[in-house]
Amino acid sequence: STQSTWGHSECLFFFEEEAFSRTPPCSTSYQTMFDNAWFLTVGALSVPHWVYAFIWFQPKQFMRINAGLFGRAVHPVTTFSTLAAVMKLAQYIGVGSAPDLADLLGWRLPVALALIGFGQVLNAAVYRALGKAGVYYGFKLGVHIPWYTGFPFTAVSHPQYVGSVLSIWGAAVLFATPAHMAAGLAWLAGGWSLMYATTTLIEDRL
Repeated sequence: STQSTWGHSECLFFFEEEAFSRTPPCSTSYQTMFDNAWFLTVGALSVPHWVYAFIWFQPKQFMRINAGLFGRAVHPVTTFSTLAAVMKLAQYIGVGSAPDLADLLGWRLPVALALIGFGQVLNAAVYRALGKAGVYYGFKLGVHIPWYTGFPFTAVSHPQYVGSVLSIWGAAVLFATPAHMAAGLAWLAGGWSLMYATTTLIEDRL
């Protein structure tokens, strides 16, 4: 059968106009993998990484832009963190509607919760250890950041990005309905993970 396991629909995928509705229209077959909506989603997911790369390589330019917009009223770190939060929210919205509760029964829910849970533990630990300025390139934006070697940096290298990738794959497991898989969910998660690997390489090597 070509019917998907979406609650009120068949074959909804990312960033289409109907993606912002919980009751998207029906179709008789799955969304084609790698269509325009898929590439649009990948492009949207990459935007934060382009912004991170720009600030990493051009921190003085970013500070000049910030000063031109806000003067001294808003520190560049605050602007960066706010921008990152907005971009992250847009990413979550773009992922699409949630699967039915019936689809979450069985092994997928505990596996997804374990991956997302551990990923968020790492992210929260990084934020607690470094603070906002440490997470958002404060050392490049005029803030002194003391060197920190405790947890979670003792557990894994780049724990913030490892935590993000674990959360991505946890969400992929959670959303792995036949319709999402047919629409390229696994490739999307892999591409998103590669973006974090690229950001990690930039911060390590460049």
